[in-house]
Amino acid sequence: MLKYQKGAVRAVMDMSVFVLLLLSGLVCSTSGLWREYHYINNSMTWSEAQSYCRERFTDLATVDSMNDVNRMMNKVNDGYSRSVWIGLKRWKKGHWLWSMENETLSRFSPWNPGEPTGDGECVFYSHKLWFDFPCASRLSFVCYNKSTGYVRVNSYKNWTGAQSHCRQYHTDLATIRSPDEENQLFSLVEDGSNVWIGLCFDSWHWSDQWTLFRHWAVGYTYQTLASGDCVAMSATDSESGKWVHDICDNQHHFFCHGEDKRVGKQIVRLNLSHDGKYSLNDSSLQTDILNEISERLKSVGLEGYKNIIWRKDEGGELFHFSKRTVNSNKCD
Repeated sequence: MLKYQKGAVRAVMDMSVFVLLLLSGLVCSTSGLWREYHYINNSMTWSEAQSYCRERFTDLATVDSMNDVNRMMNKVNDGYSRSVWIGLKRWKKGHWLWSMENETLSRFSPWNPGEPTGDGECVFYSHKLWFDFPCASRLSFVCYNKSTGYVRVNSYKNWTGAQSHCRQYHTDLATIRSPDEENQLFSLVEDGSNVWIGLCFDSWHWSDQWTLFRHWAVGYTYQTLASGDCVAMSATDSESGKWVHDICDNQHHFFCHGEDKRVGKQIVRLNLSHDGKYSLNDSSLQTDILNEISERLKSVGLEGYKNIIWRKDEGGELFHFSKRTVNSNKCD
């Protein structure tokens, strides 16, 4: 961004223009990194909630981070202490996935002959081979650090505990995608120890996409065979925001995400004045003006409004210039 353009933005973006935008009812979409959540305080089954969200918004809520969890729980009605549906559900077909970056299993997969056997849905590594194993078992493990490579950790944890440790102190549990990476990891465990790696079988699927972020309550994991194939967030004080399995036909409040399709979009006409030093047809300057509008919206708590765009006419023009007549007569 050029310095002269910043000056130009200040020259054309006075507060009167900003007030014009607000009073004109500017409506913008919320696509991009920021996912907008909508708390629906009507009780429905999981399938009914999914249909409602898809009709009015985008889908039942997908949750990517603890920041998302916290934002959602801040929207739950005071006094509501039951569960709230999110878009996670158990499906008949699952996937072997790497914990790091949500990668699916590649062609390189040196399972021990006969594996996976169904003994468990997490994987340990030993003697250059992979074994499926119950995730609640406690083993040592290998992390991956993007700065230093593989790191062996000799404390004993279940798979999710090992994953949490690796994410806190390194990058994630180890991923092995090639013979070269396998040889690097083997150099740390030549003693034949059984060590967790970052591979697990995930049968849970988001209503609109795959992601490995999970926030299970105590006693619930990827692999818990509890009753219920749908997932809700707890709104109790002790487990606030934690995820539990629930029977899909139970009725709960729920979260949707995406734009409200009932809200229209409006075109706002802007009148800008400037001293002629800068060209309003400069695309970089036009971008800077939109960024300034976004910053001012954010400063008054409207950070959800992100997709503000210019609308050009049929001829591709954005600004139409007009001269303002100045009365040169002076009073005596």
